[in-house]
Amino acid sequence: MMYSSLSFPAARNAVVALFVVGTPAAATFVSGMIPDHYGASAVSSSLTPTPVSPAAAAEANGAVDPASEKTLQKKLDLLRKGSAFLNERGSYSARMSKQEVVGGELLPEHVIWMKCRQQPFSVYLSWETGDPGREVLYIEGANNGRLIGHDGGWKARLPAFSLSPESSLAMRDARYPVTRAGVGGVIDLMIEAHETDLQTHRYERCEYDPHVSFDGRDCHSFTTTYKSAAASPIYRKSVTLIDREWNIPLSSHHYEWPKSEAARSGGDVDATTLIEAYEFTEIDFNVEFNDEDFDRQNDEYAFR
Repeated sequence: MMYSSLSFPAARNAVVALFVVGTPAAATFVSGMIPDHYGASAVSSSLTPTPVSPAAAAEANGAVDPASEKTLQKKLDLLRKGSAFLNERGSYSARMSKQEVVGGELLPEHVIWMKCRQQPFSVYLSWETGDPGREVLYIEGANNGRLIGHDGGWKARLPAFSLSPESSLAMRDARYPVTRAGVGGVIDLMIEAHETDLQTHRYERCEYDPHVSFDGRDCHSFTTTYKSAAASPIYRKSVTLIDREWNIPLSSHHYEWPKSEAARSGGDVDATTLIEAYEFTEIDFNVEFNDEDFDRQNDEYAFR
């Protein structure tokens, strides 16, 4: 099976986003709330299930297929190895493609060039599509925990702004804050989700394909489907491609439950229920970023 990068159908009723932030004027950046599926509140209270113990949830959700449980555990183990790999490498650059559903609306695909340093967590984001010219900087423990950013287009001529990553302006059009940006953020979110899956038995099955090609890289493929909207209120299905050498997710697409009978009875449910998707290409681990790479005074950047 072959996967090409940047393959997001425009008509999908969903969005892939990571870390977008908005200015007081109008523009937007990357950040956003974390869906309940990933262990934090990102949806209205009407969608937030009453907390129950994992044991009680597992009993209510019923048994799972032992083979699927083993497969999901394999995925979790690979993700943990991928997290360790990132920390060992320390820094990387990559091109990230994201699209997400935010506020019930599928946002346009954004392609972002990024630099990332694991310790202290630091990220530089430069938009190539979506809002070309937009830039965001964030360094853990610096600037009172605030990000620095500016919009693209003519707004790039305005002074840069400083925002809390989880402020309403920073979160206005994204599902995750900039503190979750990059490959490591996706790994952490999936580890949290699948630990809960294994504890609560909310998934129906997890299928595995040992060799799927993505952007010229050989990957493990995992497709996880969930039992019901009652067991998993936000997510119906996820498809993740994990690099066989690096053990990091290069592509991860997540789907919600159909919202109408027409959508449920349609031929391609996935095409209308994408809720978030993330892809990473051109990853380079042969870099060693320093403070200058995350300094707004860097001559290569356009912060004012």
